[in-house]
Amino acid sequence: MEPDFLKQRFKSVDFIMSAGDVSNRYLDYLVSVLDKDIICVNGNHIYHKDFPITFAKVIDGKFIKYKGLRILGLDGCKVYSFKEHQYTENQMKIKIFKNIFHLLKGVDIVLSHASPEGIHDVDDGVHNGFKIFNKVIKYFKPKLWIHGHIHLPNFMEHQDTQVESTTVSNTFGYRIFFVEK
Repeated sequence: MEPDFLKQRFKSVDFIMSAGDVSNRYLDYLVSVLDKDIICVNGNHIYHKDFPITFAKVIDGKFIKYKGLRILGLDGCKVYSFKEHQYTENQMKIKIFKNIFHLLKGVDIVLSHASPEGIHDVDDGVHNGFKIFNKVIKYFKPKLWIHGHIHLPNFMEHQDTQVESTTVSNTFGYRIFFVEK
């Protein structure tokens, strides 16, 4: 996309979020063109890993407060080939448990690469979701859960599922969200 088109299209966006499996060079391009901060998690693939993204707020396993929103980041997916950013269910539970005190204060957005089990996931050994994510939704009720990892037929399609008060969104491609603070 042309830089002027992008600037116009996304001028009202407060910040960018990436759910992983996006080239570090592309993230740099978006930040440079849009002049917006980016919050991201890593997926199970990191493209152009040798290209540093020190400008990004990488929140793998971390909780941040940004522009009045409380955001938890959970990188990676379930183990399928024992490479980096792949976790067992128990390893993901530990990541969440390390953030329990933040979660008890409330969470607005969860940004993850993998989806919750049974929501948008695919039972193929690679794109399975995490069971523990469903407990985070049940007990901590984030307003929005953004995930990637699950491929759709094209970049313009999206997949949203309402789970009680939480909207779970597969952001294959891009989306614009409005979240109340």
